[in-house]
Amino acid sequence: MPSPESAHVLETNTGPDTLAAIQATLDEVWSAHDVPELVRMHVDLAAGEIGANIVEHSADGRSVRMRMEVRVSPEAVRTTFTDDGRATPIDLSELAMPDDMSDRGRGLAIAYRVLDELSYRRDREGNHWTLVRVLEE
Repeated sequence: MPSPESAHVLETNTGPDTLAAIQATLDEVWSAHDVPELVRMHVDLAAGEIGANIVEHSADGRSVRMRMEVRVSPEAVRTTFTDDGRATPIDLSELAMPDDMSDRGRGLAIAYRVLDELSYRRDREGNHWTLVRVLEE
């Protein structure tokens, strides 16, 4: 069994199977660690939304190199995504749910609401997303 701080890593080029690969990696994490069901659901939801945004928006539908790393500590589940796609023009402090008639724009707002931390930064290596969900007692 992995140690509490060991990483579960997915490295891939994005494509039609990326979201399934993200979920398969998370399923491996859940089978190796005792994580409350609500935390699992929130991390699954948020990671799926961030992954979908990387697939759809990082390179206008073309493939990008993506790495997802998940670590479970006694305090939290920490997931990081790195991709070499184009910069994401987003201010996470201004996220809000779109109106009821909108058919887009909910993913990041939902992820932001179910996580304890959602952050984004860009550097010369690419885009970096950090998702943290605190474990509940």
